[in-house]
Amino acid sequence: MERQVRHRLGEDTPELMHYRKAYTREFSKKWQVSSKEALWEQVDRSSVIMIGDFHALHQSQKAQLRILRHIAPRRKVILAVEFFEAADQDKVHKYLAGQMSEKDFLKAIDWKNDWGFPWEHYRPLLRWAQKHKAPVYGLNKSYKKKSASTLHSRDVFAGKIITQLVEQNPEHLVVVIYGDLHLASSHIPQEMEKGLGKAFSKRILRVFQNSEPIYFQLLQKELEGTTDLVRLSQNVFCLMSVPPWVKWQNYLMYLEQAYDLDLAEDDDDEDDEVLDYTDHVGRYVKIMAEELGVDVSLSDLSVYTARDTAFWSQVRENYDAKKIKWIESMISEEMSFYLPEIRAAYLARATVNHAASLAMQYVRASLSSAKRLQGDMPKDFLSLIWLEGMAYFGSKMINHKRKTDTLADIKASLASRTPVDLGKEALQLALTQKMHELMVITGVSRHKMQARPRKKESYLMAATLLGGMIGERLYSGYRKKQISEMTVRKFLSKSVEDESFNIAYYDLMEVVESLPAPFHSKKEKL
Repeated sequence: MERQVRHRLGEDTPELMHYRKAYTREFSKKWQVSSKEALWEQVDRSSVIMIGDFHALHQSQKAQLRILRHIAPRRKVILAVEFFEAADQDKVHKYLAGQMSEKDFLKAIDWKNDWGFPWEHYRPLLRWAQKHKAPVYGLNKSYKKKSASTLHSRDVFAGKIITQLVEQNPEHLVVVIYGDLHLASSHIPQEMEKGLGKAFSKRILRVFQNSEPIYFQLLQKELEGTTDLVRLSQNVFCLMSVPPWVKWQNYLMYLEQAYDLDLAEDDDDEDDEVLDYTDHVGRYVKIMAEELGVDVSLSDLSVYTARDTAFWSQVRENYDAKKIKWIESMISEEMSFYLPEIRAAYLARATVNHAASLAMQYVRASLSSAKRLQGDMPKDFLSLIWLEGMAYFGSKMINHKRKTDTLADIKASLASRTPVDLGKEALQLALTQKMHELMVITGVSRHKMQARPRKKESYLMAATLLGGMIGERLYSGYRKKQISEMTVRKFLSKSVEDESFNIAYYDLMEVVESLPAPFHSKKEKL
């Protein structure tokens, strides 16, 4: 997958390989498993924090935001970022000051062509900057030709700007967000050292993200599932938030999607060019089937997105108005799902988590001989929760670093919301259902469910939350060999369409709840 990405980006020249070698050397040194407490301690000691960015991976930007949120409130912060051009600085200031709308700003800086990665992934960083009154500076300078020479020129350019920001604002903490590759000591840090002196390098904290050599070393030691952070030296860390194949698969799907959209814009008939994600999802189906020792044919797998008119035609031909409305609700909630009646798999987002979840939904539908969509609420609510649990379990097989909300997270979310907040009803439903399950499992068989949401969409959100908890526990138990492959196969083969499923659900939950929770809150994780 990495080779495919490199090929599409045109980054396979000897000069570029040499440039990357300096980055690879960073991870050839000895390292040790570390903790977020050690990271926060180093954050407090630093004058500059450099955080790596893997542009097509949303988890990368989420990690940057988590680090920003842990900076002590007393500290003044300047945010310096690669994703803005230095030439657009006046526009950046105007946008952050509320003098330009988001739409006008993105058009003015030509975001689509100059950067192009999903704006939604970077927006929260700017919201943080606005909230904390932190000025934001662009570090990038674009070149028509991409080569080792231009990469070095960009390092020099960014290094000078960061140096100026430090010199002009000695009381501020400068947080730099730039591509992981550029954080190698001989790249931007070396340029900063020229201006700030060698002694200052001890006050620079570098945080790389998702090194492949380190991941495979962790894998050999069977530490890959429990290690979120490693320390390479006093002021150099590497955050391990996803397996390597997840970041490269995400990048590959992003590139294919971008290429597909370009084709559509150049074509008179947009429907002629629609990207087919069947191969991506099918790859995960094969991995899951092989691991679990089951035989699953790919002959009934067809993956669609919202741009596929063929999908909409099949939906309208085969479902009544009530079910069509339910399908539209799932699409609105950005859920990926499988429709057994028409053997159609809908992919909401071109990400590994969504593709893997969808793959497991297809595996489960095949093993259980699924016949119909579960969309009659509240009758099908427990079925929907179970389906979401199996889908989440599948996504963990591919991306074991994925983390879900826990009961503690739901309670915390509820406590911070007002009665009119979007999603409060769904959170209350999830919490009430969880409490009901625990009462039934512990022997209070006549306990009644109290919540009856007004909006059908609340069932979707609640099922996603509860399913995530089920999948998290099952996967943790599966990895620790507390439940066997045979048990997982039985769970996947269980039909949710039987009239007796709502009774069987609580027997299944008794098994799930007997497994230890892998963590109290996902906020514990980096």
